[in-house]
Amino acid sequence: MNRSTQRTVNDELALVAPLSGPSYGAYSVARRRWRKPLPAVIADAIANCHAVSALLQRGIYMPDEEDKPHYQEVFNALSRTTRQQLETLEAFAEIDWRE
Repeated sequence: MNRSTQRTVNDELALVAPLSGPSYGAYSVARRRWRKPLPAVIADAIANCHAVSALLQRGIYMPDEEDKPHYQEVFNALSRTTRQQLETLEAFAEIDWRE
């Protein structure tokens, strides 16, 4: 049984990634050569940034209280960089790039 993930793009079905199939022959060659389209890569990165940002907003716990200023500095840097990356990725996604 050959299964693939599909998504709706402008009310059309488009192949996103092969999930299973034989590990030999032409199918295997096609699967090794397949590259995820740029919009899908950007969408994944945006989703991951949203997930990290949501986790940071909910709050996380430090391993210990001894090095609290260092942990706070690292936490603030990650929060700031995640927000900047998210803004940049969303701006990048608005442009109709071609590969």
